[in-house]
Amino acid sequence: MIKAIVNSNFLIHRAASDAVLDTAFDWLIKRRADYSFNSDVWVFRLLWTKTKHELQCRLTSGEYDFEAMDEYRFSDKLLDIWTSEDSLVLKALSIVLAEYLGPLLSGRCFHLTGRGGAKAAVREVEGRLKPGMHVMKSDVKSYYASMDHHVLYGLAEQYIPDKYVLRLIWGYMNRTVCYGGLYREVMRGISLGCPLSPLMGALYLKPLDDAVKQTGLFYTRFMDDWIVIAPTRWKLRHVVRVVNETLNILKVEQHPDKTFIGRADRGVSFLGYFIMPGRLTVSRESIFRFDRHIAQLYEQGADAIRIGQYVGRWLQWVRCGVCHVLTPLDAVLCFSVSRADSHGNHDYYSYRCC
Repeated sequence: MIKAIVNSNFLIHRAASDAVLDTAFDWLIKRRADYSFNSDVWVFRLLWTKTKHELQCRLTSGEYDFEAMDEYRFSDKLLDIWTSEDSLVLKALSIVLAEYLGPLLSGRCFHLTGRGGAKAAVREVEGRLKPGMHVMKSDVKSYYASMDHHVLYGLAEQYIPDKYVLRLIWGYMNRTVCYGGLYREVMRGISLGCPLSPLMGALYLKPLDDAVKQTGLFYTRFMDDWIVIAPTRWKLRHVVRVVNETLNILKVEQHPDKTFIGRADRGVSFLGYFIMPGRLTVSRESIFRFDRHIAQLYEQGADAIRIGQYVGRWLQWVRCGVCHVLTPLDAVLCFSVSRADSHGNHDYYSYRCC
């Protein structure tokens, strides 16, 4: 009986091991190296060697609880920050669960570590998209914010045998946020910027991965963006019905402005690129974002060197992993130049590239 209990909690013991906690600690100090001197990370670093053993005991005994997150409000966004200790524990959990859940998650989920990332997903789609085929491309509306806690916890229970880890996952989802001395519970959605969230994002849509796999059609997913390619219209209609039924079970909905269902010859936008049979270009949305950022740099008074550095990074992103992009980049940059020039600025002309 004792052996069975120990084996059932092997994941939390792995997360509380010296190797995993030290790895998580190194990640934390690098991630928060530029934080304010008022941040708790500096005291946490100073006392780490003394508090590490206590943390291990609380984890392995199932007594660890997450503290309230601090909320920071800006004009255009909200930012919720975990305490340093909580962030370290979440990173440790992500390390252990990535090892354990990795083989169980779909190989068509490209945002996970070691799967090739967004560029691998784009290459896969480009290689399979042929004239005459039919495509469904979509994503989940407000993905992180719309996840149902009970649905996600039910999925975690199916694949994670450790009750202490499950307890921490529930606390990670059903968290408390503090702003101005007022506390509120978050009853839906998961935390942005948390090291555990990408893995939970992959797990949440596992039923979708499994359902589409049963259709036998080509399927690729990056976080909540996915594409299904079908050889006939009838098969596309079938997979659309399967997707809709699965999303209803998961209590999420597709983003209406980012859903495309139609012929491959019309092309489809995916992860910043526009893909047609035999042709890969930068999507219009990516060009508009590039153009808007250039305009913002001008408004901020950026000089030509800073703008040129941004252009160079953007071009590196465009070509990296998909060096055969057929976009006439000079035309793209000229488009941005003409927009920026309407504000009376001319320095950017020297940074047009080919």
